[in-house]
Amino acid sequence: MVAWMGMWWAGRRARLWFAGLTPPAAFAVILLGLFELLTPSEPSCAASYCPGGPGDLSARIAALDNGPGTVIMVIGLLALGVACALTIITFVVETTLMVCRSESIERIAAAEPTTS
Repeated sequence: MVAWMGMWWAGRRARLWFAGLTPPAAFAVILLGLFELLTPSEPSCAASYCPGGPGDLSARIAALDNGPGTVIMVIGLLALGVACALTIITFVVETTLMVCRSESIERIAAAEPTTS
Protein backbone atom coordinates (compact mmCIF):
# COMPACT_ATOMS: atom_id res chain seq x y z
CA MET A 1 0.00 0.00 0.00
CA VAL A 2 2.81 2.40 0.89
CA ALA A 3 4.69 1.55 -2.30
CA TRP A 4 1.54 2.12 -4.36
CA MET A 5 1.03 5.55 -2.77
CA GLY A 6 4.68 6.39 -3.47
CA MET A 7 4.23 5.46 -7.13
CA TRP A 8 1.94 8.45 -7.67
CA TRP A 9 5.03 10.64 -7.61
CA ALA A 10 6.77 8.40 -10.13
CA GLY A 11 6.08 8.28 -13.82
CA ARG A 12 2.99 6.82 -15.45
CA ARG A 13 4.92 3.85 -16.79
CA ALA A 14 6.15 2.91 -13.30
CA ARG A 15 2.61 3.17 -11.89
CA LEU A 16 1.15 0.96 -14.60
CA TRP A 17 3.93 -1.64 -14.26
CA PHE A 18 3.46 -1.73 -10.51
CA ALA A 19 -0.33 -1.99 -10.80
CA GLY A 20 -0.05 -4.74 -13.39
CA LEU A 21 2.49 -6.83 -11.50
CA THR A 22 1.05 -6.76 -7.99
CA PRO A 23 -1.83 -9.25 -8.58
CA PRO A 24 0.48 -11.89 -10.14
CA ALA A 25 2.95 -11.38 -7.27
CA ALA A 26 0.18 -11.91 -4.71
CA PHE A 27 -0.91 -15.02 -6.59
CA ALA A 28 2.70 -16.26 -6.43
CA VAL A 29 2.61 -15.83 -2.64
CA ILE A 30 -0.56 -17.95 -2.53
CA LEU A 31 1.18 -20.65 -4.57
CA LEU A 32 4.19 -20.48 -2.26
CA GLY A 33 1.90 -21.01 0.73
CA LEU A 34 0.21 -23.92 -1.02
CA PHE A 35 3.59 -25.45 -1.80
CA GLU A 36 4.66 -25.04 1.82
CA LEU A 37 1.38 -26.51 2.99
CA LEU A 38 1.69 -29.58 0.78
CA THR A 39 5.38 -30.22 1.41
CA PRO A 40 5.67 -33.17 3.77
CA SER A 41 7.29 -32.40 7.07
CA GLU A 42 9.69 -34.64 8.92
CA PRO A 43 7.63 -37.61 10.08
CA SER A 44 7.79 -38.75 13.63
CA CYS A 45 6.57 -42.22 14.44
CA ALA A 46 4.22 -41.44 17.28
CA ALA A 47 1.55 -43.85 18.41
CA SER A 48 -0.95 -42.85 15.72
CA TYR A 49 1.33 -41.45 13.02
CA CYS A 50 3.81 -43.38 10.92
CA PRO A 51 4.52 -42.52 7.29
CA GLY A 52 2.46 -44.73 5.03
CA GLY A 53 0.44 -46.09 7.92
CA PRO A 54 -3.32 -45.82 8.30
CA GLY A 55 -3.02 -42.68 10.45
CA ASP A 56 -0.88 -40.90 7.88
CA LEU A 57 -3.68 -39.10 6.00
CA SER A 58 -5.69 -38.19 9.07
CA ALA A 59 -2.60 -36.79 10.79
CA ARG A 60 -1.80 -34.69 7.68
CA ILE A 61 -5.35 -33.34 7.56
CA ALA A 62 -5.27 -32.54 11.28
CA ALA A 63 -1.95 -30.69 10.83
CA LEU A 64 -3.27 -28.44 8.03
CA ASP A 65 -4.62 -25.80 10.39
CA ASN A 66 -1.26 -24.97 11.93
CA GLY A 67 2.00 -24.14 10.27
CA PRO A 68 3.55 -21.52 8.04
CA GLY A 69 1.82 -22.69 4.85
CA THR A 70 -1.61 -21.65 6.06
CA VAL A 71 -0.35 -18.28 7.25
CA ILE A 72 1.43 -17.62 3.95
CA MET A 73 -1.71 -18.52 1.99
CA VAL A 74 -3.90 -16.22 4.10
CA ILE A 75 -1.45 -13.35 3.66
CA GLY A 76 -1.38 -14.04 -0.08
CA LEU A 77 -5.18 -14.00 -0.27
CA LEU A 78 -5.34 -10.70 1.60
CA ALA A 79 -2.62 -9.27 -0.64
CA LEU A 80 -4.49 -10.44 -3.74
CA GLY A 81 -7.64 -8.63 -2.67
CA VAL A 82 -5.75 -5.41 -1.99
CA ALA A 83 -3.66 -5.73 -5.18
CA CYS A 84 -6.73 -6.20 -7.39
CA ALA A 85 -8.47 -3.20 -5.83
CA LEU A 86 -5.40 -0.98 -6.23
CA THR A 87 -4.92 -2.15 -9.81
CA ILE A 88 -8.50 -1.25 -10.70
CA ILE A 89 -8.16 2.15 -9.03
CA THR A 90 -4.89 2.82 -10.85
CA PHE A 91 -6.26 1.92 -14.27
CA VAL A 92 -9.44 3.98 -13.74
CA VAL A 93 -7.46 7.03 -12.60
CA GLU A 94 -4.90 6.69 -15.41
CA THR A 95 -7.67 6.37 -18.01
CA THR A 96 -9.41 9.43 -16.59
CA LEU A 97 -6.17 11.42 -16.64
CA MET A 98 -5.49 10.33 -20.22
CA VAL A 99 -8.97 11.48 -21.36
CA CYS A 100 -8.62 14.82 -19.53
CA ARG A 101 -5.20 15.46 -21.10
CA SER A 102 -6.53 14.56 -24.53
CA GLU A 103 -9.51 16.93 -24.18
CA SER A 104 -7.21 19.67 -22.90
CA ILE A 105 -4.94 19.31 -25.93
CA GLU A 106 -7.96 19.40 -28.28
CA ARG A 107 -9.28 22.57 -26.62
CA ILE A 108 -5.88 24.25 -26.93
CA ALA A 109 -5.61 23.23 -30.57
CA ALA A 110 -9.13 24.52 -31.30
CA ALA A 111 -8.43 27.86 -29.56
CA GLU A 112 -5.26 28.59 -31.58
CA PRO A 113 -5.88 30.67 -34.67
CA THR A 114 -4.85 28.95 -37.85
CA THR A 115 -2.88 31.05 -40.29
CA SER A 116 -3.06 29.84 -43.83
